[in-house]
Amino acid sequence: MSDPNQLPREFRPVPGGFGRRMKPFLLSLVLFFLIMLFLGSALFGGEAAGGVLVAVVTSGVLVGIQYSKYLRMQDGTVLRFSEHGVELTDMRGWRVSLGWRDITHVGPVVTQMANPKPVGPDAVKVSIGPMRSLGISGWGERVIPPSTPRWQREQLAAQPHNPTDGRPMVAIPLGGSDPNWTNGAMGQWVRRYRPDLLG
Repeated sequence: MSDPNQLPREFRPVPGGFGRRMKPFLLSLVLFFLIMLFLGSALFGGEAAGGVLVAVVTSGVLVGIQYSKYLRMQDGTVLRFSEHGVELTDMRGWRVSLGWRDITHVGPVVTQMANPKPVGPDAVKVSIGPMRSLGISGWGERVIPPSTPRWQREQLAAQPHNPTDGRPMVAIPLGGSDPNWTNGAMGQWVRRYRPDLLG
């Protein structure tokens, strides 16, 4: 087992995660493309080529905006491991921390990146699904930034709380930073301090 003093203590998202981030948005992006195709065709007097041009350009701009957000997220998201536990912080002001003894399990972590409320015409409503990854959960601490939207605050408020001390059930999506974390240095940290979680 590796000496914790020789293991890295800070981790940032590994490259290549943009596809995983965009996956929950795919249905919404397809709907947006179709709407722009229809509007673009109408704008160009029913010309299909004009509709395709408008749809491709506007959808490309939308993907570009998401990619810019993704790059900022990569730069600002940090996972910190120590003898005390694990902490996740990001550029928006989120902070989630879990002490080693307070982790209850390793398992799927669901991260809702956008309002899940369905949008679009009644016949073609779509919603943005969550990102799913493998991570750690337990009774911990959570600090949320003032800009957190109401729907997200309501979701967090509905999470279970420890009946003894009131701490919320929190989750840290280690797989959101590295899908192969169980086989790397993060996995070594977990095995050293909580060998019962991974074996």
